[in-house]
Amino acid sequence: MSKYVIFTDTASDLTKELREKFGVEYFQMGLVIDGRNTVADLDWGEFSSDEFYQMLADHHKIKTTLITVGTVVEDAEPWLKKGYDILYLGCSTALTGSLQSYLLAKEHLLEEYPQRRMEAVETFLASAGLGLLVRDAATKQKEGASLDEVMSWVEHNRYYYNQFCTVDTLYYLKENGRISGAKAFFGNLMGVKPVFISDRKGNNLVTEKAKGTKASLELLVKRTVENIDVEKDPRIVISHSVCPDRVEYLKKRLTEELGDKVQIEVQILGPIIGGTCGPQTIATFFYGNEVTLVEE
Repeated sequence: MSKYVIFTDTASDLTKELREKFGVEYFQMGLVIDGRNTVADLDWGEFSSDEFYQMLADHHKIKTTLITVGTVVEDAEPWLKKGYDILYLGCSTALTGSLQSYLLAKEHLLEEYPQRRMEAVETFLASAGLGLLVRDAATKQKEGASLDEVMSWVEHNRYYYNQFCTVDTLYYLKENGRISGAKAFFGNLMGVKPVFISDRKGNNLVTEKAKGTKASLELLVKRTVENIDVEKDPRIVISHSVCPDRVEYLKKRLTEELGDKVQIEVQILGPIIGGTCGPQTIATFFYGNEVTLVEE
């Protein structure tokens, strides 16, 4: 069986500790901050997460950019040279064109390394949902699964990773072209807080609205409890853009509802997802019921 390495991208929000633990690599997306290009670094090398979210709150102009062909070539080629195949588990094409960059780089690289393979699976996920799937795929790899077996496993399981997210405002999602203007308008009416999921095609789909922050957090609790498959996978990841009070409230309520049956992890939203959703975003991610909704 050929050796292979699993790559994901910045949208996975996988910390350095988790990437090292599971043996996963990632392609960096980019940021444009007040007209200046920089990398979207999951390790927060140029600025801290607190500084980044303060920049957003202070209305610095921040745009996210996709993986470039050059980045894929630079990061993938050393592995191909060492005789490894590559499996890329990427963010949804509904949110980024990074998969296309990977495929263009693949066409170039396999001319140089025709004996190697560069495969990709669109996960229809982002943030810790993508991160959880990548971690599970890497576990399958460590257990001896071949590249093809892992690809098949991902294709059959990607629809069972759930996301329930709420934001203070849909302004940032609208500015980044990730949600329609009409939804942004209704989401900002008189303190209404939208709750959205990642649908079956990876779109951000507003499914409910709550009056006020506490009510929106209670909706996250309710939908998480209803949809998680605790017996199969007890993990819940709470991801947030530096709103510790909301995190503590959500942890407390989930523990009250589910007890010690669940394992709750807390992560900071990375620069791509956080830059798209804005400050005061909070979400739960977990394995559970099949996601069936699709934006019409």
